Amino acid sequence: MCIIILFLVLTVAAITDLLFDKIYNEWLLGAMAAGLCYAVWKDGAAGLLRALVSMTIPFALLYPLFIIGGLGAGDVKLLSVAGCFLTIKESIWCLGLSFLLGAAISLLKMAVERNFLERMKYFLSYVVDVFNSGEWKLYEEDGRDRKKRKEGKIHFSVPVLLGMVIYKGGIY
Repeated sequence: MCIIILFLVLTVAAITDLLFDKIYNEWLLGAMAAGLCYAVWKDGAAGLLRALVSMTIPFALLYPLFIIGGLGAGDVKLLSVAGCFLTIKESIWCLGLSFLLGAAISLLKMAVERNFLERMKYFLSYVVDVFNSGEWKLYEEDGRDRKKRKEGKIHFSVPVLLGMVIYKGGIY
């Protein structure tokens, strides 16, 4: 039953992300409450502690990417909420699979948009600039117009959903 709820949470989040460019906090709060309740029901205080640690790991790992604009807040919260339903090991595996799938989707998108060299040039100039200045800056702070910013964006909720299906669905 727990896995069905998790897949429902991730599917709805991916759909709202694709349609409205947003993962709704109300949806994530309800999902977090369900996940924490399930953890307590299944294993009591130990389950709650495990769920809280499983939630904290994605948040701690992804927060720096959010700060520089590499991930949206909804993506970070979605992976944290998914941790409520997973063990610590499963959270880490699903996070890794999500990033691999996100990279594959990004490469496909760049191939379709024929902007691979432009995107890589921007990324490398960003890395060099951060290295030379010794200060972090927003990844897209170069003032490009909204259409250009959308070119480099993927809806990360989709690789999160796919990663979870691969791992928890028994494909992996």
